[in-house]
Amino acid sequence: MMKTIQKLSLAFLLLTAIAFKSSAQNQIEIVIVGSGHDNSKSTQNFQTIIHKLKNFKPDMVFGEYLPEADYAKLEESNWAMKVFKKGHDYIEKLNPETPKNITSQIKKDQKALSSFAYYHKTRMNLVVNYAKNWDRANAEYQIFILQNYMKNSFGKEEQAEYAKMFGSVDSLKKVGLYRTGSEYSKIYFPLIYQLGQNQIYKMDCQTYDKPWSEAWAKTDSLYKIMINKAKADSTSAEAATVKAIETYWSYSEDESKVFNADPYAGMNTVKYGLLDEAWNFYGGTHFYGYAGFPTESVKAMIAQWTLRNEGMCKNIIEQAKAKKAKRVIVGVGASHRKWMEEILAKNPAVKIINYNDLH
Repeated sequence: MMKTIQKLSLAFLLLTAIAFKSSAQNQIEIVIVGSGHDNSKSTQNFQTIIHKLKNFKPDMVFGEYLPEADYAKLEESNWAMKVFKKGHDYIEKLNPETPKNITSQIKKDQKALSSFAYYHKTRMNLVVNYAKNWDRANAEYQIFILQNYMKNSFGKEEQAEYAKMFGSVDSLKKVGLYRTGSEYSKIYFPLIYQLGQNQIYKMDCQTYDKPWSEAWAKTDSLYKIMINKAKADSTSAEAATVKAIETYWSYSEDESKVFNADPYAGMNTVKYGLLDEAWNFYGGTHFYGYAGFPTESVKAMIAQWTLRNEGMCKNIIEQAKAKKAKRVIVGVGASHRKWMEEILAKNPAVKIINYNDLH
């Protein structure tokens, strides 16, 4: 009887181990890369970053862009709408004719370029149709390709066509369709191009922007009241809170030197995640209950911020599963990384890999 029980126990352990191994093998490996939105003055070697990400061999690369269908749900006052509407309207004005079935035309042009990448006019048309279809991410990506990899080999007719369809480079920069200092131009667009992939995927979520903005404004107002009280009386409890916050959210001199030596490595550390929360939330969760600290409004901010990050994670998982992706890279503002890693780590179908663990 004992031998039978031992055999059953061993069989159960083997089955459990096999199931665990199978589950681990089916996990989506995700790297959330905390990134700087403005890299124009950076002296960082971006090709080193690209090389690390390329070695990961991602099936999909996501950016902090809004899915095209979501624009229809936004109010005109939403910042994401305002930012892309400039580029969208600019392209519409220069290219008033629209295909009867724009989605079908985009697929047709993608297919043509997958067979031969140097159909320059086809790529130009693809930019126009992406922009008209509210796909900011891929309109920008295709302009990046044209500007950096194709334009120098244009014939005279292609040069004239490009100028007619898009105007000058300065105009493209002005309307935000060609952002040379962005994390996309520096890292993710070159990465995708070097991987031979034809698009960047969108995962932003703007559903909670209005309540977020309201909570932010209220917190800012209350925080200023605390600051003014601290200035008026350096011996007050509020002054002690302000001093504690200033100490808490500062790098030491040695830490600053390490961070500045490699900002992308720095932005993806535990330390940066803690400090970034404090910077974005006027001190953050650490100061709940401190004298004068706007605890309740900060909680309201964090609630909306969490909802946005949950929405972004949901967009990633849904698309990754639909594409049956095994490895995914997400380029996102550094303030999102900590929150998104924590949210995704709770999903048994996901394995989080930190950027600094890549080789």
